[in-house]
Amino acid sequence: MRRPSRNRSRWPPPRSGSLDVTCPAPSCLPGHAFTLTLTGTWEELPSPHPHHSPGAAATDHALTLARDITSGYITTESEPAAARINTLLGRPVELPHLPVRIVWATAHLTAGPEAQRAAVDQERRAHEQQQRRAEHDRRLDQAHVLRDTLMSDPSLALAYWFAAAPHTIDKNTLTRLEELFSTAAAYAPNGTWAPLARLLHTFTGQLSDDAKRHLLDTLAALTDRYGQADIASAIRALHITPNGSDPP
Repeated sequence: MRRPSRNRSRWPPPRSGSLDVTCPAPSCLPGHAFTLTLTGTWEELPSPHPHHSPGAAATDHALTLARDITSGYITTESEPAAARINTLLGRPVELPHLPVRIVWATAHLTAGPEAQRAAVDQERRAHEQQQRRAEHDRRLDQAHVLRDTLMSDPSLALAYWFAAAPHTIDKNTLTRLEELFSTAAAYAPNGTWAPLARLLHTFTGQLSDDAKRHLLDTLAALTDRYGQADIASAIRALHITPNGSDPP
């Protein structure tokens, strides 16, 4: 009986080659790209299903990785972007699901003067925007502090109103303001209402009738806000009559 012949077929010798390509690579600034130069070597891995174009597969993988990285950098950051690419491609990398290995690769990035200027302008605008945002936040914080301070004490709120709108004050307002604050002074800690009442009485001695009504409404609203509805009603009852005399 004849012995079956042994199958002496072997894998074909693996192919290898070099990477050498120069092309644009995107930056994070639309319309302004790096120039990417990529060099390296690749080799084929034994497989029953060899890739038809292992060099193209290796080039595509390296370019895709490099371009994904450069898209996160501005064009003044050529060196850190290239360092990141070379960190990932500086050692053998097997392509996912393909019988191809990149043995090593090196990227070099440059950017033209126009792209460099665009990056500098972008950084300047970003810095200015950050400064404006910080200033806005600072003013907002100050406004919150002021609001909380004014809400903590009706006397402070009233004093702020006088300071912020002095044009609304004249000589005919609140003839009973001193009496009102004298009554309230008994409830103020450290007696702070009493001196404030004297100052406000002096300040508002010449207010108009309309200013008096407005100020009384403001006082009533503030008092009502702090849970003193009875006092708020009493303040509203202090409105002067249309002919300028006090209500009976």
